[in-house]
Amino acid sequence: MQPSSSKSSSTPLLDPSSTNNTQGGSRYTVPKQPQQPHYSTMRKKPDHASRNDCMSVRQASATLGIVVLLLTATSLWFSTLDDSNGGRRHRSPSSTIKDPTTPPDSLPSDPFAQYIYQEELQLNYDYGSTAGVINPSRFAALRGDEQQQQNKNNKNHRTIVVGDVHGSLLGFERFLKKIEHNPKSDTLVMAGDIVAKGPQSLKAIDRLIELRAKCVRGNHDDVVIRWRGFLDSVDVAILEEYEASPAFVDVMEAETEAEAEAQAIESMDAYFLERGITIPSDLDRKPEHYQIARAMTKHQYNYLRQCPLILTIPREISVNHIPVHVVHAGIDPKRDILSQRPWVLINIRNLLPDGTPSRKKSKGRGWAREFNELHDRRSPSKRDFLVVYGHDAGRSLNVMPWSIGLDTGCVYGRELTGYVVETGLIVSSSCPRV
Repeated sequence: MQPSSSKSSSTPLLDPSSTNNTQGGSRYTVPKQPQQPHYSTMRKKPDHASRNDCMSVRQASATLGIVVLLLTATSLWFSTLDDSNGGRRHRSPSSTIKDPTTPPDSLPSDPFAQYIYQEELQLNYDYGSTAGVINPSRFAALRGDEQQQQNKNNKNHRTIVVGDVHGSLLGFERFLKKIEHNPKSDTLVMAGDIVAKGPQSLKAIDRLIELRAKCVRGNHDDVVIRWRGFLDSVDVAILEEYEASPAFVDVMEAETEAEAEAQAIESMDAYFLERGITIPSDLDRKPEHYQIARAMTKHQYNYLRQCPLILTIPREISVNHIPVHVVHAGIDPKRDILSQRPWVLINIRNLLPDGTPSRKKSKGRGWAREFNELHDRRSPSKRDFLVVYGHDAGRSLNVMPWSIGLDTGCVYGRELTGYVVETGLIVSSSCPRV
């Protein structure tokens, strides 16, 4: 950690053009831091019509009114069929099952989407000796020589933000070895998507619990959390009956993920609906998420559930002396960091031309580029934080002055990447294809 007097909090954080390879990592040096018109209408004086013409108009109006009433009554009658005939006629969930490309104001409102919005990393690291314990309340008073002495005492501690693991435990272990992780002096912060896609999701959670790693919630983590909450609300006998049914077997034996999801949408929803149980319509039906949620222990579930949407690392331990906000996907650049919509924090990739956050990359621009351009134009007092995130393996390592994207596609056999908050070091290690 550098003395606070040597860095300016208003300067860009990272200069990608200046690098120095150190043990397979890259060290990024820190530079000094018209109103709508009103329209009026003229009322025309009506022509005098004949008595017969007036009668014809009245008759036509009356007929039209009767037709409208009949149509309305018919529509209401059909809408009641959802609650009659055993609920056999209901809207197909296929039109709502996919995550929306434009976000709602928050995560889904079902009772299983519980989350913690924001937490701050506590500065209570214990390095094994009394001299190495940080007292959070003293940071505001540390200045000059005292600050430098505190830095010297704690020089071995690292806060390491790690990209998406996605159940690739072997890739994660390789990363720990590459970075020479010391569980006694290092704090790990996982940038979300701990589970799904890879083969060892639950073992990865166990390893993080063992290492006392911090985390933020990813979009895949969120689906598993919601599934587990739903499953806990259903009688075990009903779940066991469903899992013994041919419909469930067909889903599990589907040749492709898309085919399995399509079958799950039809068979799973129909099965539970017949028993008066409604699955949240926007809950992802991929069998993998269901299986992880069903298999995880209460301890594993509680660990995943306690991951907040935003984890803030205090400025006192940052190489740039500014707060580091860790999120999974990113932020809406036009909103304050603590006014973000939860859906955005775990899903965003791009911004559409009208500024709407989107989880797809086919239209618009990457949120990080928009954010960095906007952040540069802000006054120095408002551009005083760094966003570190994962989620976007398609763009891989994405280092900009005010944001760092760490998802380098470990689960696809590429790399797992981490960022050391105290030094600015970025380290990547290879991952096996799973």
